[in-house]
Amino acid sequence: METQDRLIALNYRHPMGRNVVLLGFFTRSAIVGVLVAGAGIASLIDPLRGMQYLMALASIVVGGTVAWLAWQRAVALCDRIDEDTPILSDRKHVSPARPVTRAPA
Repeated sequence: METQDRLIALNYRHPMGRNVVLLGFFTRSAIVGVLVAGAGIASLIDPLRGMQYLMALASIVVGGTVAWLAWQRAVALCDRIDEDTPILSDRKHVSPARPVTRAPA
């Protein structure tokens, strides 16, 4: 039976699917927050068709807060996903790239 170094697999942190799903959720939440804040701004510009003044200010504050918090979480998850790349002990087993040479014509 062929012997394998099982410690190499332990040094690799595989990106988890959960992080990618959460990244999509927080990105969409940031977009929804921006849209809510935009609706509040639009109702301040055209008050006849929009909502009341305090409701518009509340939607701007709440939408902006949700967008900012969701964006911060999305950036943190992106950083966490970037850290899930193979670490140095795995990279040393990869053969270095050879320079490309042209075949004679």
